Amino acid sequence: MEEYKVLKVLGEGSFGRVLLVHHGISDQKYAMKEIRLPMSSSGVENSRKEAVLLAKMKHPNIVAYKESFEADGHLYIVMEYCDDGDLMQKIKHRRGNLFPEDMILHWFVQMCLAVNHIHDKRVLHRDIKSKNIFLTQNGKVKLGDFGSARLLAHPMSYAYTYVGTPYYVPPEIWESMPYNNKSDIWSLGCILYELCTLKHPFQANSWKHLILKICKGSYNPLPSHYSYELHYLIKQMFKRNPQDRPSASTILSRGCLTKLIKNCLPSEMIKEFEQVLKETKKHEGSAARRKGSVMAGGSSNNRKENRRREDESSNRSPLERKNITEGLSEGTKEQRKSEQEGDIDLSHVHRRQWEKRISNTVLDVLENASLLSSSFTPEETESGGVINYCEKKPRKQWDKETPRTLMNILTNADVSLAFKTYTIYKPAQQLNEVVTKMQML
Repeated sequence: MEEYKVLKVLGEGSFGRVLLVHHGISDQKYAMKEIRLPMSSSGVENSRKEAVLLAKMKHPNIVAYKESFEADGHLYIVMEYCDDGDLMQKIKHRRGNLFPEDMILHWFVQMCLAVNHIHDKRVLHRDIKSKNIFLTQNGKVKLGDFGSARLLAHPMSYAYTYVGTPYYVPPEIWESMPYNNKSDIWSLGCILYELCTLKHPFQANSWKHLILKICKGSYNPLPSHYSYELHYLIKQMFKRNPQDRPSASTILSRGCLTKLIKNCLPSEMIKEFEQVLKETKKHEGSAARRKGSVMAGGSSNNRKENRRREDESSNRSPLERKNITEGLSEGTKEQRKSEQEGDIDLSHVHRRQWEKRISNTVLDVLENASLLSSSFTPEETESGGVINYCEKKPRKQWDKETPRTLMNILTNADVSLAFKTYTIYKPAQQLNEVVTKMQML
C-alpha cells in the first residue's frame, strides 16, 4: 500500500470504495477497489473471487488487472484506470441530444467483444449496466466491476442466486428461474437501448410496474431514424425466452458489426476472431437448412423438438460448443461444488416450457426474499437495515438482528433505487425444489 498515493475517491458502494491512486514506481495512475473483508472465512473467499476472475480476463475491452493484496482488514484490487468515465455519465451529459448511430455501433461492438470473451470462459458477469462500462480518452470501451460475476462449472450449468441491478435484469430472474449467459445479453440490450434513446427501456413509476414491464418485454420502439439493424438487434436481445436470444458471437457475426471489429482488436487477435465468426455463420447456415428440411416433413412433435434443439444450438458460438464437449467430461466433484454454490446442471433434464402469460411468482418471490446486500447510501435508508458510519468507524454494516424482506423495502422505496445492485441468496431447499420441478416437466 505504501507504493500507492490516494488522489481522490472515484466512487462508493456497499462493497467499499474505488480510489484513484498514483503508483510512485511506475508513475502511473490506477483505479484501486477497497473492499472491507468480512469476518467469516467463506465471506473472505467470496471477496477474493473478484480478483481471481478479473486476473483471468485478459482482453483489450475488459478493465485490466494489475495486482491485489490485503492490508488492515481490507482487500485491495488494483486495476487499469479508465480516464473518460463511464457510459452512464456519457448518457446523462447528452441532455437529450441523441448519439449518432456510428458512435453507438463503435461502442456496442466493443461491449460485445468483452461479453463474448467472458462467456467463452464460462463467466457470467450478472451486473452489466452502463455504469459498469468504462471509457478511455483514446476511444476504448471496457467492461468492468466483476464483483457480481460467477464462474460456472461448465457451459450447461445455470446460476440461481439473484444478482443484479433490477432495471437491467431479465424476466427469468424476476420469475425465479435458473439463468445462464443469456441474462447478460438482455442486460447488454438495455445498454444498447439507452444509447439509442438516452432512456431506460423499461420506464415505470413503481417497482411493481417495472417488474411487470420487464416480464412482458414491453418497451417503446427506437427513434425511427435509426437503422433496421439496430431495431432488429434490440428486438432479438429482448426475447422473453432466453433460448431465443442470440449469443454474443452471433451478434458479432452480423454484417454491421463484423466490419467494425478490425478497428477494435489488435491485429494478432483479428485473424483468430474472424475464424470464430466464420464458423458461427457456417453453423447457423447449416442449422437453417436443417430447420427447413424438418419443416417439410416429420411429425408435429418431432418438428417442434428439433426446432427447439437447433435454435438453442445455433445461438451458441463455436467456442461455447467446444466448451460444452469439454465441460461435460469434468469431474463430479466440481459439479457438486457448483450446485452447492447455486448452479444447476440442466444438461440431462428437460427444460421448463416458457409460458406466455406473466408469472404470479414474481412478487411472491420478492415478498419472502431477504435482502442481504445492496448499494443504498446511508441517506437513502431512514431506519433499520444500515448503520451510519463516519471516517473513524467501519463502513456500513447490515443489521442481522432485524432482517427485512425486499418487498418491505420496495413498498416505500423510490423506483430510482432499481439502478442499485442487489444480491439475494436462495435457500438450498428452494433450489432443490426447482431442480425436482424441472425434472418432472
